[in-house]
Amino acid sequence: MAVVSMTGFADAQGAFDVLRWRWEVRSVNGRSLDVRFRLPPGLESMEAAARVLATERFRRGNLQATLILEPQ
Repeated sequence: MAVVSMTGFADAQGAFDVLRWRWEVRSVNGRSLDVRFRLPPGLESMEAAARVLATERFRRGNLQATLILEPQ
């Protein structure tokens, strides 16, 4: 029997003006789609749009997305 891993990790980073940003996304296999976000205080309103983008691209799995903001 072959073992197939359904885990993943991705990150994307960039900068805007005096702020550096970094998204980290971790995933594990799951029967349904469960997306959880960790956002900096004050940016909770981004979650609805991010959730729409995630559900357009993924059908199943447990995804945890973290947004990290740092001054340059």
